[in-house]
Amino acid sequence: MTRILKVGEEPEALASSSRDKGAKGKADPTGKPKRRRATADRFGTLNAFVDLSLRDLRRPDIAVWLILYRDTRNGTARTGQSDIARRAGISERTVRRSIGRLKAAGLLRIIRRGGPTAGPSIYAVGSSTE
Repeated sequence: MTRILKVGEEPEALASSSRDKGAKGKADPTGKPKRRRATADRFGTLNAFVDLSLRDLRRPDIAVWLILYRDTRNGTARTGQSDIARRAGISERTVRRSIGRLKAAGLLRIIRRGGPTAGPSIYAVGSSTE
């Protein structure tokens, strides 16, 4: 039941639920929650990309890398080239070229090639320092 608070009145503390505990993940050997480590790893990868690789890439390459990086779950991104092209505002041919340049730069690894009957490709996205 919702209760309206009077001016200056403090809301009651929220009770922690099992759902809240599950969102944080189990602790690793260092005692830190896994989710925080995963977030720190993602920021580390993004920072390395910006600091070390961004200046050497073309705009479509950057757009493709960022889209794939954003789509990464559990270490891989499963995204079709037509979807990347639509979101980046570039052609599918430009996406293919960018994927080739990113692969050559060591920023992208193709895990499985997709196709019309095989579904979207699967990529491992990283920075040049990984």
